[in-house]
Amino acid sequence: MSRTDVVIIGAGQAGLVMSRCLTARGIAHIVLERGRIAERWHSQRWNSLHLLTTAAMSMLPGLVHVGDPGAFMPASTFAAYLASYAEAVAAPIISGVDVISVEAAAGGYRVHTSAGDWRTRAIVVATGACDTPYRPAAARRLDASIMQIDAADYRAPAQLPDGGVLVVGASSTGVQLAQEIHASGRPVTLAVGDHTRAPRRYRGDDIFARMELAGILDEPPHMGANLEQVRRQPSLQLIGRPDHSELNLEVLSRGGVQLAGRLADMDGTRVILGDNLARSAGASVRQRSRANGQRVWKRQPDGGLDGLGGSPLRSIRRPCRSGSRSGIADRSARV
Repeated sequence: MSRTDVVIIGAGQAGLVMSRCLTARGIAHIVLERGRIAERWHSQRWNSLHLLTTAAMSMLPGLVHVGDPGAFMPASTFAAYLASYAEAVAAPIISGVDVISVEAAAGGYRVHTSAGDWRTRAIVVATGACDTPYRPAAARRLDASIMQIDAADYRAPAQLPDGGVLVVGASSTGVQLAQEIHASGRPVTLAVGDHTRAPRRYRGDDIFARMELAGILDEPPHMGANLEQVRRQPSLQLIGRPDHSELNLEVLSRGGVQLAGRLADMDGTRVILGDNLARSAGASVRQRSRANGQRVWKRQPDGGLDGLGGSPLRSIRRPCRSGSRSGIADRSARV
């Protein structure tokens, strides 16, 4: 049995930075990685994905990214950057090792892996967030003829069958996939739950730069907060594009994407969508409006929300029979 002071599980950005910190303090450690360095950035990201943060905000301590600091790196470029970072900090990575179990043992822990056991005083789990796609129990009742795919397994529209697509979740992943799949010529319906809309730029700066300046990114959960509820907060409805453009429900609606409420149930070839669209969209718009100090939408008599100068967004308030032949679940969505 091998021994070390610390075992880090995962060679993504968090695991690599932790390795650098331990090395700087002279603490013996190893980094166990089931695949390649930055495996999820290689194998669980769609082809056109760009980071939601600028290169300046995505750089890790100790290695400057060569390129425009205001650009949004493609996922493949970020994966290559992490590989360079691992080399620069001389991280002691053991690749191709599955961690099977971690058990408490005298003076620390026993780590059982596919390559043997380790004894260690401390464990750092750096396997990332949203690592297990969530599907509601109702998904098991969907007809087998309808393809179901999680965002982690989606790469491009070409892998989907012909016909309509239901995308579940309207945070950053869901809105991007809805737009991309619709642009391929397929009719797309987006099931909208709770989401957080934010401006891409605020007072001339990227929103994350302003959040860092305000200390928001360093703010821990408040004492007594419900941590499970905090963890389930949806990601910001942002995209990373060279023109710093925004992608929201209004843009998708104008582009032809059908907007609907939260996915409520499924049975055979029938899906039931909730009546929350006006409420969810309204709450999101009010958040965005407060950030910019302006009101941009108004409520219609039928309960829809109308972007000034744009087309109204209306909720589907009845069970609807889906003509879709496939469905994609945004793993960051609460459905």
